[in-house]
Amino acid sequence: MSTVTKPLPPRYGEMEIVEAYPTPVRRAWLARANVILLLTLALIIPIITHHISKGEFDYNVDESQHAASGIFFSSLLKDLPITHPVQYAYAYYAQYPAMAGVLHYPPVFYVTEGLVFRLLGVSVVTARITILLFAVMACVFWFRLVTQIQGEWTAAASTAIFALLPSVLLFEKAVMLEIPCLALSVGALYFWYRYLTTERLGSLYWFVLLCSGAMLTKQHAIFLIAVCPLTAVLFGRWRLFLDRRVLGPMAIMTVLVTPFYAAVIVLHWRTFVTDVVSPVPSGAVSASSGHLASLLFYLKVLPEQFGWPLLGLAAVGVVSSRWWSRRLATIFMAAWIVGCYVMLTAIPHKEPRYVLYWVPALTYFVVGPLTTKWRVPVVRFAARAVAVLVVGSVAVVGWRYQRPYITGYAPVAHRIVEASNSGVILFEAPLPANFIFFLRHLDEQRHFLVLRKALWTQRLVSRYGEEEFAKTPDDVRDIIEKNGVKYIVVSDRSAPIRARDSLMYLLEHDSAFELVDTFPIESNEPYWEGKHLFLYRNRLAAPPTSEFLRIRMMTLPHDIVFPWRQFQQVW
Repeated sequence: MSTVTKPLPPRYGEMEIVEAYPTPVRRAWLARANVILLLTLALIIPIITHHISKGEFDYNVDESQHAASGIFFSSLLKDLPITHPVQYAYAYYAQYPAMAGVLHYPPVFYVTEGLVFRLLGVSVVTARITILLFAVMACVFWFRLVTQIQGEWTAAASTAIFALLPSVLLFEKAVMLEIPCLALSVGALYFWYRYLTTERLGSLYWFVLLCSGAMLTKQHAIFLIAVCPLTAVLFGRWRLFLDRRVLGPMAIMTVLVTPFYAAVIVLHWRTFVTDVVSPVPSGAVSASSGHLASLLFYLKVLPEQFGWPLLGLAAVGVVSSRWWSRRLATIFMAAWIVGCYVMLTAIPHKEPRYVLYWVPALTYFVVGPLTTKWRVPVVRFAARAVAVLVVGSVAVVGWRYQRPYITGYAPVAHRIVEASNSGVILFEAPLPANFIFFLRHLDEQRHFLVLRKALWTQRLVSRYGEEEFAKTPDDVRDIIEKNGVKYIVVSDRSAPIRARDSLMYLLEHDSAFELVDTFPIESNEPYWEGKHLFLYRNRLAAPPTSEFLRIRMMTLPHDIVFPWRQFQQVW
């Protein structure tokens, strides 16, 4: 007859205590936890996928770049240019210049997105399904971590609140890197906690793989470099870093992460550093705000991202944690928040969305005192009633939430492909990668070529530097003839530069250019109200008169140059 093993010391979590019991007890406990996890996901996934097919790519310009970069990796996985990958990438960019993320951001998400495109086909929905997979991954790892340290009901409630906050839902519904990076980071911290409490080498290897994946998804995973040593020291486990067994896992991380960042240093360092250290991102702190404003930036935007009611509950949870939370769990979650805050505050480029990286830890303090087994029945009942109310209200708000959306670019791409089977397209409108995504999807044989840097270009954004290549209508006409432009796409809201004004003057006053169609832009954002895209055809279109296609690259040490004869299929 099996005997019950004495539980581990109280500094360990519920999972470690359960693991001290006989196998049937452990299996029953894990089965119950898995059922609760599935029920939690059954609540979360329908809300995340609500209106998943609505709209195109709009958020922060980057969303369309991330989606278009995924198509590139889908093509790369299909063609497998093993002997000439760099030349292949340059040639692809020359035709479809919407791959800014390929070097500026690490490749893990793009490879994953490319694989999903290969499996399910290229579409807006497929791109968002890729994000959904990472969102589910984040929920599963977070549920496992909280279950391990506090119990499955605390895990269920905190997972639901974390996943359904509007500030998180936005990035679960947008093709951005925040959720993939967070998912891998939460997974890494789950195994890091297990390593600190069990010293099992297998957990360390899993940590290394997931931490490397996070670092190769977005650079903001650097917060792990602060959180992990801080938790080790506070746990009294700093000697683990002196253990020779960690050399192998650390070597693996170095081998995985170093090549990409070495390439960034060699090819992209100036642009990367300019973007990271820029103190004036959109909607963030200004350069004139001062050092104190920079230090307090995330504290200032936290209520907007998390909500005052939940912040109040989190504060109560922190103050009362000694009565409901295990000491190591409190230390771990507090170190998570502090490490994120310190590391991301140290980066001059700040945006409200980066609060996302410590939202999970905050939800632990929100839910913990509401789901703990208080001894007084009335208190226990009242706390759980509040927990149900909080989860229910967050779910209702999440169901009603509608992310910013835009439509109008896909019809332009369809119209061009219906009207012709090839051609060079001059694109001068916002969100070029949005248009390129749909055109590339329709152009399976790559018979079109998009020019988006023919009139002017910039280093990521205009404040980092820009160059104009045309100042007068005659300059624009010369560029059109040299590049054999057949179609021109413009909008009534674009960059306020002379090259763009000269293009509009030429289109309106030169009979060689015919207005084919007008496409209204629909959106729930005031910025796009009343705006349109216009498609023009060049009646005098002919093959390029220039021998070379030259693309000015301010983000690389050199321009991209190809002989036009390499793209004979486009005219």
